[in-house]
Amino acid sequence: MNILGFNCYGHDSAASLVVDNKLVFAVEEERLNRKKHSGDIPINAIKECLRYANLKLSDIDHVTFFWKPSISYSKIPIFLFKYFDKIPSLLREQRNFSVEENLGMLNYLPKMKKLPQTLQELFPGDKAKFKFHMIEHHMCHASSAFFCSPFEEAAILTIDGAGEWTTAMLAYGKGNKITKLTTIDTPYSLGAFYQAISRHLGFALIEGPGKLMGLASYGKHDNEEYFKMKKLIHLTDDGGFTLDMTYFCYHYTRKTGVTKKFTDIFGTSKTEGKNWNEKELNVAAAAQQIVEDVILHMARHLKKTTKSENICIAGGVGLNSVTNGLMAKEGIFKNMYIQPAAGDSGTSLGSAFYLNHALLGNKREYVMDTAFMGNGYNDAEYELAIKHYNLPYVKTQKNYAAFAAKKLKEGKIIGWFQGRMEFGPRALGNRSIIASPLIAEMKNVLNARVKFREGFRPFAAIVLEEDCGKYFDCDYPNPFMLLVYSVLEEYREKLPSITHVDNTVRIQTVSKTENSQMKELLEAFKKETGYSVLINTSFNIKGEPIVCTPSDAVHSFERADIDYLIIGNYVVAKPGDEKSLEGL
Repeated sequence: MNILGFNCYGHDSAASLVVDNKLVFAVEEERLNRKKHSGDIPINAIKECLRYANLKLSDIDHVTFFWKPSISYSKIPIFLFKYFDKIPSLLREQRNFSVEENLGMLNYLPKMKKLPQTLQELFPGDKAKFKFHMIEHHMCHASSAFFCSPFEEAAILTIDGAGEWTTAMLAYGKGNKITKLTTIDTPYSLGAFYQAISRHLGFALIEGPGKLMGLASYGKHDNEEYFKMKKLIHLTDDGGFTLDMTYFCYHYTRKTGVTKKFTDIFGTSKTEGKNWNEKELNVAAAAQQIVEDVILHMARHLKKTTKSENICIAGGVGLNSVTNGLMAKEGIFKNMYIQPAAGDSGTSLGSAFYLNHALLGNKREYVMDTAFMGNGYNDAEYELAIKHYNLPYVKTQKNYAAFAAKKLKEGKIIGWFQGRMEFGPRALGNRSIIASPLIAEMKNVLNARVKFREGFRPFAAIVLEEDCGKYFDCDYPNPFMLLVYSVLEEYREKLPSITHVDNTVRIQTVSKTENSQMKELLEAFKKETGYSVLINTSFNIKGEPIVCTPSDAVHSFERADIDYLIIGNYVVAKPGDEKSLEGL
């Protein structure tokens, strides 16, 4: 049986293909159309799914979609009645702003109902026979985590901005069934709250929360702003929460996320994300601490209610790796599974698995233990891209990991392109930029000369799984880079370029089964330096998605201040540096 799942009309469109109960391919549309966070119908991603499995659209039995318009329609009257006085501003924004900047997904509901026809029109001449299924958004998130996990039963937590009207769901999964326990609905949204604070501090939509998480470390814990902000949140006995909505306006406008009542207490909203004062840094820290409080409250309630040893997490807020790390270290649950594509892209596979297991009753036999589900390429494609840009290179069958380790020790920066592309927002060692964590100025060098981004933003670390507890305060395996640990005191000065201002670092652990090539590189670096830790950041420059094709990689290498590109078995240098490749 072939099931194609996809999402679109919001952000991070993607497509996934499940064949006979197993995920075989998944890719975000942005990687293919090169439009960051693209919300377009993922026609390129769908074509890549079909190409990989040598299928046509007419071979697909079921198509699943990540949204159920009937739920959205059913609650529009309730929303408009409750916020009747906001209708004029909603109508004004509808005229004066783009779709993405006003009512969001509500604008797309009519288009969603026409998707089966639209999909057929995008594949003229290939007469489709699929059945089309619209699946509830948070059930897609829940399925993306639970049905991909190794657990027969587990507590499930999904948190995002909003899906239909739900913003968070506490659930329990067992076998092929997911049971809702508690839902939090619009306007109470932890994701929208965090987005609102990020906009207040000058960050743009979508990318703001990720930047806010890094900025929050520069503020103080338990600061005065936190205790003020804490009064705006009420934790409920069913594991949920409410917000005092007189301080927020994200539920009826996209111009800003907070009201004058908020800015009267927490200061004027910034128009640019830079030059923060102490109060603003403390506001960032307060928002992060609130998110931690609420998520840990939900997790503790789930533990008490389900008595499970396992938890599965998905939804955009599930990418808040600081909170995930706290949950792991507190040990609320013995085992955690966080969907590597926790945001909306992951709903493409979640919708497919929900249909496959919860609705069709097919046996669970798949565990998503790798995120390398995207495009892969061959030597001919590597060589074609390199030659197109006329760069010096050597193809080697020797251990290029040893060459890379020596260059990293010297302070060189390496673009690393191997195997199939990662699915989800994190570069996990196949589309990565790698550097040494032992060099104090490396963080600033990477931000300024390579990534072209804000200097306050930290870098993640990649470490051999067996050595994780040697350097960090937690050794829980974390192959998807979704947990933050603290650097142990004796290593903070030795690993300066990964140690954030609050002594933390986002971690990715590596074993041979997950990524044998990256394990070889870490082992080679350990042989050179005594340390099995490297900086691992995504292979892209500011404003662009992570590289997908060999051509993307070589083009980015050519433009950025990267010293070497290792792509498959090819080692590529910059013009004029041919001598360094001698002997390979």
